[in-house]
Amino acid sequence: MAEEKKEPTKKVEAAAVPETKKLKKKKSRPTNCVQSNKRIRRKDWYYREGKYFANKQCFKLYFQQELEKANKAKEAAQAQA
Repeated sequence: MAEEKKEPTKKVEAAAVPETKKLKKKKSRPTNCVQSNKRIRRKDWYYREGKYFANKQCFKLYFQQELEKANKAKEAAQAQA
């Protein structure tokens, strides 16, 4: 029989094509309080302004600290001007 010339088939290199990465599930909420770093329990977590706190008191303390930081930054900006 006559010899048939077969061109090698082009294979896609496995290294060139990245495998799909396993997507990690995003946590629905963090495990620790923003202010006190206490563990947040399901029955008593407190959510305000996009953050999770252990309780209402932690939120109040965090809010006061943020106001103080903003005031100091404002005073520093005025001092430079």
